[in-house]
Amino acid sequence: MLDLRIVRSPMSDSENRQILSEYNRLTKARIPLAEFEHWVQKSPAGPAWHAILQTAAGRIVGHTSLIPLKTSYSAAELIPAKSEFSFVHEDFRSAKINGFEKGRIKFLVIVNELFSHCIKEGWGPYFVSTAEANHPLSRRVGCKTAEFPLSECLLIRNARGAARETPNLSNKQRASLLAVALGHKFIWGGNKLFANGNGKVQWVNVGSGPVAPTADRLSFFEDAESIRWRYFEDQYLRFTFDGSSEDYAIVKRGEADRFARVVQWRLRRADRAGALVSTLIHQVERDRALGIRWAIYKNDPLAETLVSQLRRRGFLCVPRVRTLMLHSQKPEYAEAAAWNVNDSLVSFDP
Repeated sequence: MLDLRIVRSPMSDSENRQILSEYNRLTKARIPLAEFEHWVQKSPAGPAWHAILQTAAGRIVGHTSLIPLKTSYSAAELIPAKSEFSFVHEDFRSAKINGFEKGRIKFLVIVNELFSHCIKEGWGPYFVSTAEANHPLSRRVGCKTAEFPLSECLLIRNARGAARETPNLSNKQRASLLAVALGHKFIWGGNKLFANGNGKVQWVNVGSGPVAPTADRLSFFEDAESIRWRYFEDQYLRFTFDGSSEDYAIVKRGEADRFARVVQWRLRRADRAGALVSTLIHQVERDRALGIRWAIYKNDPLAETLVSQLRRRGFLCVPRVRTLMLHSQKPEYAEAAAWNVNDSLVSFDP
């Protein structure tokens, strides 16, 4: 028989280690303990709430959490939260839970209990990024599917590395990517030799201050405190144009097995994308990364023009739809149009 607890961070080191060990094992993530504790304990909006499933001996075999986020959206007093670090150990998915003996799916029990608890605390709406296979389960706890169309844009420096390391591809897709990437070898060199773009790109410290807020939708990581919490100085780069905080880009640095990834940005002129790409090419070469990855969501006012700019620079731009789950007591916040989504919200990977 398993027990279910609803607790708030901070928890003991032993509990944190158990949760992270199982989460990393099941998802193949590489999140260090210090970063996990950072996410769940130090959000500017307050520490996370957790639902913990454990045996009588104290072994943690299931977990989910809600991390509160500050928002620039000014239309209402809200405490939006992001669901993270969810799992149920495969050996305990048929075990009974004290107080929930009727046999409901364990994942549904822990998520529903946590969501209900946090609603009583005044939290909501919730943002849930989970595998598509879990969407039917998420709907059973009140989540609604929201689709966010985007263009996934890639410029590849290391063809064989990109084909090998890019996740979630079939063998056929890897072969196609390799063929495209081999052509990018020449495009990459051309971008390096014939750099152009509007505006002088300047590097600044990631946590150097706030950025221009998006006030008409739920938008995140725009105040100085949230930026410092979300983006580690040794992992992210921040660029501005002509010394202004109005236009900027925040980029996850690449590695030998990862792309440099534009995760958050605001450009009032699409022709500034060229200057940013030129800067990133030199950074990617220094980091010996796979290339540049930029997911441009259709909710950006300049999305079509930005994609056109990147295609002219030789980027492979593929239309995609990112399907996410939203949970809200107020129907207007369960719609995609209410959220300003970019890749900064998708995961807290290291």
